[in-house]
Amino acid sequence: MHFDNVVFSGGGNRCFWQAGFWSVASAALDLKPSDVASVSAGSAIACTLFAGTFAEGFAGHKQAIAENGRNLYLRNMLQKRPVFPHGNLYRNAILGSINEVALKRLHQGPEICVLVSRPPLWASRRMALLLGALAVGLDACNSRAVDTSMGRRIGFNPLFISVRECATPDELADLIIASSCVPPLTPQAMRNGVALFDGGLVSNVPTEGVPQENAETLVLLTRPFAKLPSIRGHTYVQPSQPIPASVWDYTDDAALQATFDLGRRDAERWTRSLSQPNGVESVSCG
Repeated sequence: MHFDNVVFSGGGNRCFWQAGFWSVASAALDLKPSDVASVSAGSAIACTLFAGTFAEGFAGHKQAIAENGRNLYLRNMLQKRPVFPHGNLYRNAILGSINEVALKRLHQGPEICVLVSRPPLWASRRMALLLGALAVGLDACNSRAVDTSMGRRIGFNPLFISVRECATPDELADLIIASSCVPPLTPQAMRNGVALFDGGLVSNVPTEGVPQENAETLVLLTRPFAKLPSIRGHTYVQPSQPIPASVWDYTDDAALQATFDLGRRDAERWTRSLSQPNGVESVSCG
């Protein structure tokens, strides 16, 4: 089975399911896409996978999570230090996976475009934060939808940035964190003086970031849905059950491993099912 494109959707810690799935499916099917679109934590997963450094980065990140006791450190307010550990842990995980050699390898691989959200031109930074929170809340009320859309309706604009524009590992970390930017959990991301936010505000499944014409696209979701889209040329895969890891829980390393393992099992089941012709393009791993 051939795929020209792969899309890594967002989902925080749930994206480790994508890593498990890809590690099995790519080897079984010899998948070598030419274009990749990603958003939020899906961008971190995509970059480490195609740089060939996921395993070592995952081990280091799990160790850091195991040593982190809380998701909130109120005492840090008195010391003018970050109350939430997520920003530092996230950056360290990226830089622990991507060094100069890995970045060069990444540049030589498929074109990877990372989605970020730009706020409306008329909105101040504080107003953009409030609008972003409103969009997230409204999208949560429509949990049956595979993709998000409320942020775009409110006025946030999509911006795809190629990983090849990142000259250093730090620049890549900045881009990935911008695509995942949810203040105050993460620092506010800036680009050319403009505040950037989580790309999931405009699309949590950024299929528009890859070529559409005469192309086959594999879309990796991060949570199960009752009904998947039926779009010619798009194959959707999803977890067979609710994922063990919570989106922003940075204290449970065992849940991260369980999420990765679920992705591997689902990919094994999926690749076996491909030998049974069924004529469908949207596939559930369940």
